[in-house]
Amino acid sequence: MVASTNEKSAEGDFKGFKMPNIDMNALMDSYKKNLEILGLINKTSVEVFNGIAKLQTAFVKQMISDMGGVVEKSTKPTEAIAEFSKVARDSAVRAIGNGKQIGDLLTMASNDITTATAKRIKESIEETKAAVNGKK
Repeated sequence: MVASTNEKSAEGDFKGFKMPNIDMNALMDSYKKNLEILGLINKTSVEVFNGIAKLQTAFVKQMISDMGGVVEKSTKPTEAIAEFSKVARDSAVRAIGNGKQIGDLLTMASNDITTATAKRIKESIEETKAAVNGKK
């Protein structure tokens, strides 16, 4: 008896309340698109970090190879020091170029992600408005 009284009371509380015409399928489609953009962001991030790792690995391998060549080619300590200085200077120049490549890669990825995200936010707002109004 207590349960039926509570049920009647609950019905009475929401009697005048009307749910807006919401297209749940449209909301779910919008949600899926939001998840897709998150997947794109994750994929792009992984690709960028893999690209950076490859650039840095190639740079370090080249530097080690160049430094090893100094030891192999030099017969006198003074020649080794002079050659080492040249290789170190060349490595520093390559490091600056490597840093620029990494910066360009990060800038490009950031711009792509920002553009895609801004576009998706705008679309999502419009899709949500349409779904709440029951339009597709």
